[in-house]
Amino acid sequence: MRALGLTALLAVTSLAGAQPPSLTQDSLGIPFRVRDYTFPAFLVLGFAPAPATPLGRDNWAVELHYSIVNNFQASQAVEDYLQRSRGNGRRALDEADVAYILGLPQGEAFYIDGEFSMLEFAFHWGVSRRIDVGLGIHYIRYGGRLLDDVIYGFHDAVGVGQSGRQYVPDDYVQVVLGRDGDQDVVLLERPSQGGFGDPGLYVRYTLPQLLPDWRGSLELGLKVPLMNETDFLSTGSWDLGYQVTIERRFSRDAWMLNFGAVFPGKFKQTNFRPPNLPFVNITWIHRFQRWTHTRSFVQALLAEHPYRAIVDSELSDLQFQLTGGFKWETGVGVVGVGLTENVLNFDNTPDIGLHFTWELVR
Repeated sequence: MRALGLTALLAVTSLAGAQPPSLTQDSLGIPFRVRDYTFPAFLVLGFAPAPATPLGRDNWAVELHYSIVNNFQASQAVEDYLQRSRGNGRRALDEADVAYILGLPQGEAFYIDGEFSMLEFAFHWGVSRRIDVGLGIHYIRYGGRLLDDVIYGFHDAVGVGQSGRQYVPDDYVQVVLGRDGDQDVVLLERPSQGGFGDPGLYVRYTLPQLLPDWRGSLELGLKVPLMNETDFLSTGSWDLGYQVTIERRFSRDAWMLNFGAVFPGKFKQTNFRPPNLPFVNITWIHRFQRWTHTRSFVQALLAEHPYRAIVDSELSDLQFQLTGGFKWETGVGVVGVGLTENVLNFDNTPDIGLHFTWELVR
């Protein structure tokens, strides 16, 4: 956290120079709005990867992003228990299973299984040459089995293990997170069909330039607790955060580094206060020479799990997710499709995410 804060301070104080160009004059595009979709991380304030280039005065941008993500995260102790208790059958968790999991040593008592989807709407407005403001609204849906079947079939086809999936049915949302008794999270069925989550407010300041083609920005965010925490649509608390962006653009390529931290409030439905959540996003965008209206995207996300403080837990490991996708310029805006896969650490991130996006900049 200190390193992130120091880097942000250096970025703010060291860049100086020319006026920034408008994003409407740039043709390389905006990264996919991919964030940490781990349960319950998607309930806290989120920052989407973003370019440092400003919109420009009186210009605006609209983004509509839809993600389907599949979570299956269980400790090795829980996987071993499922194997012993299920045999060759498949059965959802019941109260006896919950009691056993919560009785495991701290760090081994976690199980997250569920498919979640999120529809995000973001509006940005350029209020000056350097300052943009934004509003983010999202709709959460709990449940589904589209990616359950895809992942199970893929693992079966290539001969890799199911990591415990073979012992529980599809289309369930079940969560058991054991920590300190009164801070446990137990969901044996989806908390709700879904609904609107807490809105986020953002302001971004484009920093003066130090070197040609290098740009930087500082973004501040605030999540307003308006929605129902019992239905797991809100944490019931205010969140604050910041994001620093540094980018370098070439004629047909762009590199973007987004890093920052979220300072979440307490989860009122579980009496749990997550630690501060630092994150890093790295994005490479490429414009094809032959297909000038097509862009390819490769994005890497490194983040911390809200329950990382559990001692000796896989959740304490750094999350690493890799996203690849394409976007196409059309007469009605930019459309795109992307896919996220967890790499390196498999027990503390969503297995897979599918993304569809549409954006319009004016």
